Amino acid sequence: MIDVTPAIFTSDESVLTREVQRLRSHAPWIQIDLSDGTMVPAKTFFDVDKLAQLVKLDKLVFFEAHLMVDNPVKYLKPLADAGFKRIIAQVEASNPRQFLDEAQLESVEVGLALDGASEVEVIEPFLESVDLVVIMTIEAGAPNGPFLPESLEKIRSLRHHFPDLAIAAEGNIDEWNAQLLADVGVTRLVVSAATVASLQGK
Repeated sequence: MIDVTPAIFTSDESVLTREVQRLRSHAPWIQIDLSDGTMVPAKTFFDVDKLAQLVKLDKLVFFEAHLMVDNPVKYLKPLADAGFKRIIAQVEASNPRQFLDEAQLESVEVGLALDGASEVEVIEPFLESVDLVVIMTIEAGAPNGPFLPESLEKIRSLRHHFPDLAIAAEGNIDEWNAQLLADVGVTRLVVSAATVASLQGK
């Protein structure tokens, strides 16, 4: 069975809090997408102190942060201190190697995400340093963007060359493309909060 993780992408603190409360009994992990406007146009709610209050008070689930920002190192320690157990940055960010090196100093799992428009070769030099890879099946920052079928070949290639790698897919995933993603070797689906229930048990 493939793990299904709900993701929350919002600029509204009340929506974030409400969605966490709704989803906390549906999955062992919740992903919070974080953008400061430096990499993708949309900005999300990004008050680390308030995120810490939300994360540290919840004993039922683990939280991961997906940073769609140009300088993920800036947020690495604050988010780790806030209680996030897994932190993912975009490989297209400035200096992903520094992000991975500094992540080793924190008690977190670390991942890199590959944008839908990027070639798989971009992420390969970093694979020995990550706990997981996220293949975006849309363009980052566009949660309702079209599913990109070329992401299937990226996943197929990674699974062939790195059979033990944890590979997640994220972006506009539904019941139809979830099966296609499972067939090429993903270990986890990161889906919108609205569709998590329909995909559990796949």
